[in-house]
Amino acid sequence: MKKNVLLLITLSLSVLSFAQVGIKQTNPNLSSDLELGSTNKTLLLNRVPNTAAVANPVNGMMIYDQSEECVKAYQNGKWSKCLGKGLIGKKALVSPVSLLCTSATLSPNPVAGQAFKGTLTIPYTGGNGGSYEAQSIQNNGLIATLSAGNFVVGNGSLQYSVTGTPDRTGNITFNANIAGNSCAVVSK
Repeated sequence: MKKNVLLLITLSLSVLSFAQVGIKQTNPNLSSDLELGSTNKTLLLNRVPNTAAVANPVNGMMIYDQSEECVKAYQNGKWSKCLGKGLIGKKALVSPVSLLCTSATLSPNPVAGQAFKGTLTIPYTGGNGGSYEAQSIQNNGLIATLSAGNFVVGNGSLQYSVTGTPDRTGNITFNANIAGNSCAVVSK
């Protein structure tokens, strides 16, 4: 009898451990832990004075930062900049930055097996004076490094310092991701 009760308890707990929770959603998606189903209500994030108020943040957290009046996410061990801020007061932000990937250049041309030092230049339009983070991209024995900086207002270009020993001559692809723009830059 004790074994049957223990078996029933174990089966009940295992069913509950794989359950999804739905709020106003009778059949939550199987890939979710929680699914909201209201058609006239929203999710309200925790409102904190600033990111420093969150002790021991972990990747995947989201908050509303009251000091900057925006939503932020904790990713790759640090807080993001404002997500989707959109408007400042009643003025729209300057148009978003757009990378001109097909106009990017790598100079001089790398030669397989020979030490290389050069520059990868990616032009952009719509610069808004906002900042971008440092970045390193590695491919085919080369490392392209971009120092943190600010976009110029209007048109400009990003300058990566490229070093290493390429393992091939010809097309080398660098996958840049700056200010929400992804771009595959193919050197020729």
